[in-house]
Amino acid sequence: MSLIHSLCLCYGQPTLSYLADGFDDNKNNWFSETTKDYSFKVEDGHMVIHAYTTAVQTFNNVGATKDDSFGIHTRMIFFNGSSEGWMGVRFGMSEDAKKYITFCYNNAQGFLISINNGKKYEVLRESKSTVVKPYDYNTLTVLKSEDGYKFLINDKQVFQDEIKPFFGPLVGLYANENMSIRVDEIQVFDPRKGKQKIVASQAAMAKATEQDVKKIILTESLPPDFQQFYDSFEKFAFPYDFSTVINRAKMINDLPFVQKNFYEYDLSTTKDHNVWGLAILSVCQNGYTFLVGNQYTIGIQKIFRFSVEAFDNKGNKLGSKPIGSIVEENNKYYQTLHFRVQQKGAAITFDVEETYFNGNVKKSLVSFNGDLCNLNAY
Repeated sequence: MSLIHSLCLCYGQPTLSYLADGFDDNKNNWFSETTKDYSFKVEDGHMVIHAYTTAVQTFNNVGATKDDSFGIHTRMIFFNGSSEGWMGVRFGMSEDAKKYITFCYNNAQGFLISINNGKKYEVLRESKSTVVKPYDYNTLTVLKSEDGYKFLINDKQVFQDEIKPFFGPLVGLYANENMSIRVDEIQVFDPRKGKQKIVASQAAMAKATEQDVKKIILTESLPPDFQQFYDSFEKFAFPYDFSTVINRAKMINDLPFVQKNFYEYDLSTTKDHNVWGLAILSVCQNGYTFLVGNQYTIGIQKIFRFSVEAFDNKGNKLGSKPIGSIVEENNKYYQTLHFRVQQKGAAITFDVEETYFNGNVKKSLVSFNGDLCNLNAY
């Protein structure tokens, strides 16, 4: 059952009121309360929605009627929780917020268009599409005209229908239970004039045309050397394993940030030290975590050590946590490694197997809080 989040509404509004909100603040009164079941806040140019124990929606009265032509556009990203939970927009919503049309998507590249008339739930379209970018920013756009509705994800049309029911003037945002999302912007606009370009005052806002999560900085601009380091990593959709990232690794020895932060080993005992960038693991509230490989030689052993490295937004190191190692002796494997990494809620967990030359297998779980960049939380 969806939780209805009450707002101060302007009932009886006679005409359609266009809206463009980049969430510098809560000036449009999207929320007014927080409970143990859900919370809302404005942070870093986003509205952050935490739906802890129940699905939640928040809405605004834009005065839309069944005869109006209008567009709705929003940009959002999954933050943590149930990785295949639904997130999206609701519109044509009744003033008691119990009847509505929903357009939503999830990280399994699914999308759904449905109608809830308060008594009956009807799915108009449920499918999967490669236009949905898992664990990345996605845009949802609804275009209503005399001919019906068009539904677009990342500016690619995925569905079209006449849709006769229209219940009321509200437009809202929705997140399923046990998940958190960040909403970058929402607009209700005149289709004849197109969307507005929203530029927030906070440096956290990404350009509206940039969809790559690697380009999105949720805090202030990074120092140039840390930005260069950050740009060397890729973001992969969870879950994934060792084979996914190892062939995409980039040698990053020459970066000034790497020289300053990753050459702490005693050069009298190590040689041939290379540093490899493998994956961005999480964008945290105060920084970032990365999967990094250090390759070096000690005596007769060649070692490739994997670790989680956390840095704040200024590039200051927050911590390091070892994952496991590959070890060669005399050109033969002394120790091999395999891992699989997944996310559940705020926890990012590596399921690790290290296999030794004699056949012994060491299994371990390495976890940390990807929401907080807290490597000691688990």
